[in-house]
Amino acid sequence: MSPQDQRSALRVPVSCKVKLRLPDLGMSYYGECTDLSVQGLTVKTNYVPRPQEEFEVYVMPPSAPGSPREPMALHVRVMRCHALQQKEMYELGLSIVTVLR
Repeated sequence: MSPQDQRSALRVPVSCKVKLRLPDLGMSYYGECTDLSVQGLTVKTNYVPRPQEEFEVYVMPPSAPGSPREPMALHVRVMRCHALQQKEMYELGLSIVTVLR
């Protein structure tokens, strides 16, 4: 069984901009959320986290006329990180610890 088959929550493909806020470093990084579920998300970014590192992620909703542009704020934990073929890009598997808003 593949790791995706073992997930208890279905991940939905999306394409949303994200901001990673790292309180320990006082820095922010940016990227793209490529899938989302009630338990986690996948993000492509140039940031390389530590295993099990926790930080905040702000997910911007897709553009739609008349819809609010308030980002979803999440406290997440890194479950996996691997390099992509694109130079200096990484795919992060993140588990949602808390929905902040």
